[in-house]
Amino acid sequence: MKNLLYRYRHAWVFTYFILYLPWYFGLQLRDISFHDVYTSIDACIPFVSWFIYPYIYWFLFVAGTIAYLFFTHRRDFYKCVAFLFIGMTICLIIFTIYPTSFDHRPVIEQNSLSMNLVQFIYHADKSQNVFPSIHVYNSIGCALALILCPDFKQSKGIKIFASVSAIMITLSTMFIKQHSILDAVAAILLAIILYILIYKKDIFQIEKRVSLK
Repeated sequence: MKNLLYRYRHAWVFTYFILYLPWYFGLQLRDISFHDVYTSIDACIPFVSWFIYPYIYWFLFVAGTIAYLFFTHRRDFYKCVAFLFIGMTICLIIFTIYPTSFDHRPVIEQNSLSMNLVQFIYHADKSQNVFPSIHVYNSIGCALALILCPDFKQSKGIKIFASVSAIMITLSTMFIKQHSILDAVAAILLAIILYILIYKKDIFQIEKRVSLK
């Protein structure tokens, strides 16, 4: 048991959610004015109910990526969660300072599986605090983590899988009318910045710190 705890000691990073969860849900409960991020481009994007499947798939994609790295590559796990958690914290700071909303959802009238799932998401997740989109940001972060993972650097299949997953999840946020295109663009820009800082520059010296443990 002692050896098992030592081997997976990097699980300490999940204490981040002690901060994240109350902060995020606390922001969702605020009764204040929100800035509408709706644009003319959003008006041209149709509602497509089947995009709810890649939207929900996000949960499996993110959890699966983190779990794989957790059990196989501690260094890559640290880089991945650093990317995700730092970006998520930046998003929370933005949400706190600049509350946004995207309340342009269609009325759900049809009775089908995809429509029922959309309705469920609408009830479960308010269209508030949407800029940047954490959904988009995390999908990009997990795609990068898989593509850069030593196990998959030579695998074109994984690169295609990770890229298509991120693209479909990003599109899903707009096609089920959960996010504006501005939310997606902001998430992409944030992902580019954090990619440079964490993966290219390694400003947190993750490579060095993990190698010393």
